[in-house]
Amino acid sequence: MNPFNRGDGPGEGHSLEPDDIAGISVLYPAKGYRATVGTISGRVTDSDEKPLFGTQLTAENLDTGELFSTVSGAEPDADSDGHYRLHGLTPGRYRLSMAPIEGAIDEENFGGIFADFATGFPGEYFDNARDGSYARILDLAPSQHIGYIDFVSGFVPPGFPLVLPVGLAYNTPDASGPYAVSVKARNTHQAWLLYRLGNADAHHRLPMHEHDGLYVAEIPGQPIGTQIAYQIEARSADGNVSVFPNEDAWLDFAIIELTGSPLAFTALRGDDAVGVVDTGTRRELARIPVGDEPIQVLLSDGKLFVSNLSSNDISVIETASFRVLRRIETAVQPLDMALAPDGQTMYVTNSGAGTLTTVDVESGHARTIRLAEIGSGPYGVAITADKIFTTDIGNSQVLVVAPDGRIARRIDVPIQPRSLALSPDGQTLYVPSMGTGLLTLIDPASDAISGSFDLDASGTFAVAPSPDGRKIYLTAHDDDALMIVDSQSGAPLQRIAIGRNPRAISFSPDGEQAYVTSSFSHQVHIVDTRRDILIGRYPAGQNPRGIALATSPLPLQPTAIGESPSQPAAFHIEPNYPNPFNIATQVRYALAAEADVELRIYNALGQQVRTLVRARRSAGRYYTDWDGRSDWGTQLASGPYLLEMRAGGFRQAAKMLLLR
Repeated sequence: MNPFNRGDGPGEGHSLEPDDIAGISVLYPAKGYRATVGTISGRVTDSDEKPLFGTQLTAENLDTGELFSTVSGAEPDADSDGHYRLHGLTPGRYRLSMAPIEGAIDEENFGGIFADFATGFPGEYFDNARDGSYARILDLAPSQHIGYIDFVSGFVPPGFPLVLPVGLAYNTPDASGPYAVSVKARNTHQAWLLYRLGNADAHHRLPMHEHDGLYVAEIPGQPIGTQIAYQIEARSADGNVSVFPNEDAWLDFAIIELTGSPLAFTALRGDDAVGVVDTGTRRELARIPVGDEPIQVLLSDGKLFVSNLSSNDISVIETASFRVLRRIETAVQPLDMALAPDGQTMYVTNSGAGTLTTVDVESGHARTIRLAEIGSGPYGVAITADKIFTTDIGNSQVLVVAPDGRIARRIDVPIQPRSLALSPDGQTLYVPSMGTGLLTLIDPASDAISGSFDLDASGTFAVAPSPDGRKIYLTAHDDDALMIVDSQSGAPLQRIAIGRNPRAISFSPDGEQAYVTSSFSHQVHIVDTRRDILIGRYPAGQNPRGIALATSPLPLQPTAIGESPSQPAAFHIEPNYPNPFNIATQVRYALAAEADVELRIYNALGQQVRTLVRARRSAGRYYTDWDGRSDWGTQLASGPYLLEMRAGGFRQAAKMLLLR
């Protein structure tokens, strides 16, 4: 019954349907309705215990995805302005949050019946959590009322320590450790890191030491497969204790196994995180929190740079451990990134400031270059040995910028030039147009337009030449398609339906697959670049944008405890375990020599339903998992399936039984 401003762009908002249904049903309940739903109530105050009126309370049903909301003080029989009650909640697990009503929605357009809304405080989740990942979850049964779910603005009750996460531990393939945890802690006399291994009830207790204004402790390295849970406990000088995330919840992470296939790192704009997927299994291994609205990624020498559009900084992630190494401040709204040919300097467009940021890749030192008389942007960026190219969407131009920031030339191009990409040989600069079907070609040596291709699209967003330079891949965001054209003639080669609002393109290290994010479908699509056909997809988080693929950082582990590490004498595939299986099964295979290996799964009709592995591997023993899903991410039905392994001239098959 209360409006939410949501969407991928400014001004996109809507009222929530579950909210409206709940409001109408509470006013005009059907017979038996109240026995099927529940309520949650509480009070909202500031740190001085003053009630806050007009704050927005939101309840998210984690089981159904439904969202319900109200405002504090809206109840006609409330005894103070700070009370609230959420009616008509369907049974399930709930995550509650509180935030001021501000921005596009205010007390004037809210309905004209409220005034003096409380503003100027940060939103938070129950219980005193900055991030939804750390919120205390409430279980609501039919007809149940949960009361006294109170919020105190400022994240912590008066007199208690305030613990703010800075560097937490997340899933990692690094078995050597240690795993550092760091927090900011205010009103704190002493802090401890508590951790436990696996399902153990007993926990270890490490004192956290102050260093550069932070409290820091390190969990020692653990073997592959270990699950680790941890909490932070802080005590004030008066003896008041705060636990992060809360007394009933532990943070957790795992020391994970890798298949040896490339890892896909994807900026999840809606989740403020980078998702890491093992492309061998297409399973998400980790979700790494970064800044606000991560939007683009750039891979360089084992480091992933992530531009965070709203927090105005760049996160640097070590791809071998998934650890966030540092945050680099930039100007407003960092967007696209490009490396200089020597790999030592990175250039970042600040789309909300009319500037470029240059970053020393090794040290992280950043400085700002201001661009004069830019219409809108800059947005796309590409770098040659002596020039910087960037796009000015407002003036429909590509700007040629000298290293000192001087604009040396303005090249007029079709409207809304968004992205830029250089051909692998550096001889051609590709400029797509978001408003037309034209792809402009520029000679970077002469700064002159050398040609254009007329595409069968209403506009294109991202452009990526294939690693061999023979083809050009473009995302037609409004047409929900991937366009593939010949790089010499511009002749259309393929048009592939690729999900809603496709955005970024990245190639596997061997160049044989292209990975495309579709931001509105919340998926990543996989294209076979040899045949230019869609071969699979997997779910990503909310609004996936930039994507980059890295080689697997660690060597593969032996397939079983006690197995000989010596080189196998023959090619073979072992029976999968378990078999039959319900959720997942493990496939083990051995290679007697280096070979191109393929593991494919067929249904009872002989139709190929999943490719588990397709890569060149050295001699050794390997394993991978199958989750009973197809290449499209759908759950397959119960029944027999055939697993086929091909390696060089070797071929072997094994039967598997899936039971749902």
